[in-house]
Amino acid sequence: MGWGGLEMNLLRHARWMAQAGHVVRVLCLEDSPLHRAALAHMQSEIGAGQAFDCRTVRRSSRYLALATAIHRATRLMRWQADWLWIRDPRDLDSSALSRWLVGLMRGSTRLLFHQGMQISKNKKSPYHRMRYGAVDAWVSPLNWLKTQVNSRTPVIPSITHIIPLGLDDRWFDSLGTSVQHRRQCRLELGLSQESFVVGLVGRIDRKKGQAILIRALTEMPADAHVLIVGDPTLDELSDYFDEVRTLVREKELQWRVHFRPYMTFPQPAYMASDVVVVCSEQESVGTVTFEAMASSRAIVGTNTGGTAEILEDERGWTFPVSSPSTLASHLMELRNNPDLIAERVANGRSYIANHRREAVVQRWETLLRGQNEGEG
Repeated sequence: MGWGGLEMNLLRHARWMAQAGHVVRVLCLEDSPLHRAALAHMQSEIGAGQAFDCRTVRRSSRYLALATAIHRATRLMRWQADWLWIRDPRDLDSSALSRWLVGLMRGSTRLLFHQGMQISKNKKSPYHRMRYGAVDAWVSPLNWLKTQVNSRTPVIPSITHIIPLGLDDRWFDSLGTSVQHRRQCRLELGLSQESFVVGLVGRIDRKKGQAILIRALTEMPADAHVLIVGDPTLDELSDYFDEVRTLVREKELQWRVHFRPYMTFPQPAYMASDVVVVCSEQESVGTVTFEAMASSRAIVGTNTGGTAEILEDERGWTFPVSSPSTLASHLMELRNNPDLIAERVANGRSYIANHRREAVVQRWETLLRGQNEGEG
């Protein structure tokens, strides 16, 4: 198990629910990044005062999930758990079996799936009906994902709900938007104060499209610089990072492309950028887009998937994923006409307010208590 958006958001929501007074147990693979992060939270001053626990599980295969399901159902009965909340589709088989077993034992645990990935094809076979039929509540973070679920799986609209992914309170710190703070961020990242900086935050991976931004940069003047923040994908055999660096050298952009390692809290990278770009082929949700929006940045993203929905209604600009020239055109427009930025940034700030911790937790509590407001 890696340490990506699914795992980070799962732990974030677990912390929030514990902070709201709920008893929370995180189930994860031993010595996984999620396990280590959950233990670190338990040992922190905040975590020590919460009803927050972490237990390890073993990864079961799709076809040998019965033993895992029996063990998990026994735990759920012992804990008298109200909900089993899962995020990874690989956990759905064993969790569905656990849900059925708990029911046979007259337990009351219900199953919730918190969607973080798109469903690209129909899944309506008898096997899928059994698998999805055990789900009591399905939560999608965006409308386009909810539409996929209801059209491509047996999950019915009445149990499908939309609750946005939340951001920690620190993303909404107004002090971080000051001009002085921005200058300090550029200083710390080794960037020129006079350059037009385009930022891209995320793991260095072919699907994230760093090369698209490099190609767009070749069509822009010398004062335009690119800031790329992130590490290469660790668990995949890929030479993409080498390809990106080779492209930079071939185009003689070494002094205009700045690579910086992964940051646990990348707001300084957003603040150092005039514009943030999202070049992903198909983001299911796009936490980076939310973070940039909360940081009051202009955003240019691909016109696909979750990015397109987040940036609609004039909250940003979009371009076809296969068109670096269109991306360069948008960036040049913003470089030459910075007055165009303020209105769309303001639209984004209004939208992202719904992603504050307090608002998100309130919606989760309404759902989990069986008092759904009918947004599904």
